[in-house]
Amino acid sequence: MDIMEKYVNIPTRIAVTWHPSLEEACSMAAEVDSELKSRSADLAERFSLNDPRFRKNLRDGKYDLVIALGGDGTMLRAGKLCAPVNVPVMGINLGHFGFLIETQKTEWRSRLDDLLAGRWETDRRMMIRAEHYRGGKRLAGREILNDLVMARAMSIRPVHLIVHVNDIELAEYVADGLILATATGSTAYSQSAGGPILRPDMRNMLLTPVSPNLCIDRSLVLPDTDTVRLTVSGNVEVIASADGYPGTVMEFGDTITVKASEHSAQFVRFGDKGIFYRNVTRYMQRNPTIGKDRES
Repeated sequence: MDIMEKYVNIPTRIAVTWHPSLEEACSMAAEVDSELKSRSADLAERFSLNDPRFRKNLRDGKYDLVIALGGDGTMLRAGKLCAPVNVPVMGINLGHFGFLIETQKTEWRSRLDDLLAGRWETDRRMMIRAEHYRGGKRLAGREILNDLVMARAMSIRPVHLIVHVNDIELAEYVADGLILATATGSTAYSQSAGGPILRPDMRNMLLTPVSPNLCIDRSLVLPDTDTVRLTVSGNVEVIASADGYPGTVMEFGDTITVKASEHSAQFVRFGDKGIFYRNVTRYMQRNPTIGKDRES
């Protein structure tokens, strides 16, 4: 499937949401909301990402598009909230990077023209589903867009994690941690730990060890048909964190089972199919000496 998928409907029921701790985002959300109302959208409402009314309205199918103001963290949260109800998210970048966001804060009015005329497409991103078990009992489940990280807590000693793929034991990792990432998450912590960068439309899971000791020291790229099971071994405390949220303390013998989610996050794109490659070079080439030979 191409990274861009044509979206045939013109949105008329739009929610504007924002990162609650960004003062600029709150004031700009009011401007966007007012602009939408002036252009005769059937419904335009604005709520903070933390507002329970916004989440209830999403579940009730009240919106056909969401506009999110903030940075990549805002897009991650909005994308995961909207994925189960199949609602696309248009981001307006107010953060430092905006790796997931195409529209900058100086151009949102012109992008509304394209949006309300139907001149846009969806960028679908695979998500994963993680289930936490203890003694055979399911404790929790979470949808993940970026990555699941299992890492040491207070100790400086490495953790021991046994990995099964489709019920076949792959290896026991002795490392500072393990990262199980989506293609979207390949440019986050996994990349910092030496993992490869995947194009975000790829439906793969990426298993990357963090500082492994005498075990598999390379990332593994797995298809979306695989099921991965991670089991805590050894006596070093392990913390499991999904998409950077506060971690859960794991006990010896606890397992987390991960597979492809039935839902996909959807981000609005305006036909710029090269945005991912330009972002990779823009954000990864931060060395101040890069390009100096070409300039001289």
